[in-house]
Amino acid sequence: MSELKYIFGPASSRRLGRSLGINIVPSKICSLDCLYCEVGKTKTTTMQIKPYIKAKDILEEFSLNYNKFKDLCDVITITGAGEPTLNSELYDILKGIKNITDKPIAILTNTTTLHINTVYNTLLEFDIVVPSLDSVDSKSFHNINLPEKSIDIKNIISALTKFSHEYKGRLFIEVLFCKNINDDKLSIEKLINALKNIKAEKVQLGTIHRPPAYENIEKVDDEFLLSTAKLLKENNINAEVTGGFSSLYKTSATLNLEDLIPALLKMRPCTLQDMACVFGKSEIDIKKALDLLLNNNKIKASLYDNITYYSL
Repeated sequence: MSELKYIFGPASSRRLGRSLGINIVPSKICSLDCLYCEVGKTKTTTMQIKPYIKAKDILEEFSLNYNKFKDLCDVITITGAGEPTLNSELYDILKGIKNITDKPIAILTNTTTLHINTVYNTLLEFDIVVPSLDSVDSKSFHNINLPEKSIDIKNIISALTKFSHEYKGRLFIEVLFCKNINDDKLSIEKLINALKNIKAEKVQLGTIHRPPAYENIEKVDDEFLLSTAKLLKENNINAEVTGGFSSLYKTSATLNLEDLIPALLKMRPCTLQDMACVFGKSEIDIKKALDLLLNNNKIKASLYDNITYYSL
């Protein structure tokens, strides 16, 4: 298998099932510099929309490799080592993928560009949209997401509310909490008031599960997540607590793990157990491949929260 530049996975997504990812912006061009980001610190914080990666290059790789993955994935997910909606060729990428597969196509977005008409109209064409909304309070939004200076949380809330009532697909809102940053009572109250006006299939609450971009930030505990989910439900908001990988997916015995593991790690650090779940292989087989990649200096291992994570 030749080295893949844009495709990664399939990965077991806690939101979407078996997800074949497509990275459409370079690392790490984003409109936010979130404290918790598992990809790392933002190199270029920007709201500039341009063809960071050409649609023709992405579609060429996808068309040449899709048959290898089509039986191993449930959904195609457009994402990025940054914010995917900053790619001005997003619409062409979406249409090109739809010409190749009939699987649902999802996008993960930080919601900062949704007020821009071209982005708004393109996202209406997706089967699944997963916007993040960590805080609607201006202070905690800035503290946790470190936005580009022109970004106004009011524009995000207004655009997401409007979008949610026009959109015909599946809308899942993701909220990630960091201890003592966006978990205070006032921030939660404001979040609930905003979510009451947003028509989402589900609001998914989570916290830090992998090594974050910034040190000295902490995850919230399970009790907080469960009590917050209960509070949202009491306000007629469908909420759930999300975790890490949870399902085993049995895949082809012909998978070349030495190729697939680096492709997965391009987007996020993973544990040995994560990869065993993703690829449906024994931990012994995964460990053999990891040792080979480590010996060849293609990946590295590091400890976070007393758990070993592997990354590029």
